[in-house]
Amino acid sequence: MKESFENLRAWRILEAIDRKKSITKASIEQDISLSNASKLIGKLEKGLGCSVINRTARPVQLTDYAKKLMPAVRDLLLMSSHLESVATAVAEEQDTETIIFSLSTTSVSAHVLNFIKEFKDNNPGVEVELRTGLNHLAIKEGKADVVLVSYLPEEKDLTKLPCGRCFNFMVASPKYLEEKGTPHSIEELLSHRLILRRKDFYPECKMLFNDKLCFDLESYELFELNEEGSRKIIKKFEETKLSNFKKLYSSDYSSYVAALNGEGISIDLPVSFLEERLKNGSLVPVLPGWHRSPWNKYLVFSSGAGPNSSIRKFAEWYKEKELKDSVKRWTTCFSLYGIPIEK
Repeated sequence: MKESFENLRAWRILEAIDRKKSITKASIEQDISLSNASKLIGKLEKGLGCSVINRTARPVQLTDYAKKLMPAVRDLLLMSSHLESVATAVAEEQDTETIIFSLSTTSVSAHVLNFIKEFKDNNPGVEVELRTGLNHLAIKEGKADVVLVSYLPEEKDLTKLPCGRCFNFMVASPKYLEEKGTPHSIEELLSHRLILRRKDFYPECKMLFNDKLCFDLESYELFELNEEGSRKIIKKFEETKLSNFKKLYSSDYSSYVAALNGEGISIDLPVSFLEERLKNGSLVPVLPGWHRSPWNKYLVFSSGAGPNSSIRKFAEWYKEKELKDSVKRWTTCFSLYGIPIEK
């Protein structure tokens, strides 16, 4: 009896005979010769000690004994099919290489998700798992394979691929400007709350630029840089008289939410954060022409990743994609709002 339950193919043939009412048709469906199908049924009957087919009936019929077994047989075959599917999926999963890609920020722009999807579509054997809020040290700690950062790590055992610069301009919500007024000069800007992102995520904003004009957010000096790089002071504002001026530091996503909620004027949100909000009017440009300096971005991964490794392949692919796409993103956005930018 035990042997009869070990040959699933015989049970599949028997179930097919029950549906097709023909041994010939059942053998064709199961892709087996008629003689081999008959041999398997014969072995099954020997193991069970009972006949399962009434061979004299036309069309072919199962015996009463076999008919009573059919519900359980179909459950067995269904479970077997499910098991095969799970086993195949697990095997494919084991064959898939996973790259852990992290942003040093705690938020994700839509284009990052689009890039990852495109890479995965073109590399079916590689899975990319996205994380946020990890810096380059996560590579050494085994928490990430590739990290996108806004600073240049000093470690010599890490490969750093430059992948463009991050551009920005000042924005605020219409609600905030309606309540506090729209600044038209640096002097008027100093009566507002400025929202800046914490330096643990990005290079800290210490200066605003507008062509040759500069404003120092620490010394409160408005000046012009001459060719030698020295300052020609235009005006120095006394900090003690700036009673309404405040600098609010926050994480990247929190500063974005703060700007939307009308808590101040955001200084350093990148263009990728702003596109949709500018289109729907929930954020508007402030003091066009004035901006903080763009910062460089780097893709960082272990120098031990070989030339043919998936990690290096992903990093180099992402770099080229980002270099091409980022220029399009910020130039389109700046030209749309008539905002000049240093290139």
